[in-house]
Amino acid sequence: MKNSLSLWHQSLLASTLVAMLPCQAADDKLFDFDANLALTTDFVMRGLSYTNEEPAFNGGFEIEHESGIYVKNWASNVNLLEGDTVEPDERANLFIGWYAGYNGDFSDNLNYDIQAAYNTFPGAAKDLNYDFTEFTGALTYSIQDTNLGLLYAFSPDYLRKSDKAHYYELNASHTFVNANDLGIGGRIGRQTIKDNKTIGFDDFTNYGVWIFYPIGDFTGTLQYTNTDLENADDVNADGRVFFTLSHIF
Repeated sequence: MKNSLSLWHQSLLASTLVAMLPCQAADDKLFDFDANLALTTDFVMRGLSYTNEEPAFNGGFEIEHESGIYVKNWASNVNLLEGDTVEPDERANLFIGWYAGYNGDFSDNLNYDIQAAYNTFPGAAKDLNYDFTEFTGALTYSIQDTNLGLLYAFSPDYLRKSDKAHYYELNASHTFVNANDLGIGGRIGRQTIKDNKTIGFDDFTNYGVWIFYPIGDFTGTLQYTNTDLENADDVNADGRVFFTLSHIF
């Protein structure tokens, strides 16, 4: 992003932990291992592009214990356009997030997920202060083929050391099982940051809608996002449409 940036939707740590896990019989395994890969025309998070509207390749790994405890990581290329104020070899070109959490069920229909994340930008100059910690709590209510979600995230010292930040989101999705699992979804979120001057933009609302469809072993998602920022063009937060092809294995 031009002169400023924000971040919020996993490689070596997870694969190392897999190698350390005790072997279990197939019908009595204590751990589940998942991986994901995606190619997208634009890496967008909370309405802001992190690749200057350029394509991104991202993916990660997750290990979950049968108790609900998990660790995961996720990585993507980025293009934050720090401009001439940052030397080329000190700019951020990669994002890696490290996560640990716990999920479970309050009932057959209500699921919760509590997570701590450490978001890093390897290679970026330390004085840019990009790395930050964030804690997230989420609730998902499922009824038939519809999911309704509520999410809250808190950072004690957000990106670029912009002090405390809060993010609130409502989201919903529905899968049409009689239409070959075609799905639709939408969300609306609110990001507040204590030190708006340091981060480079005001508190803002972001929203998005999407449609997804299985394509062989992959899932194709077409999404539209936007924000209400007055300087949206300057921080790559204006309205945009992008396509993502993803696979979980």
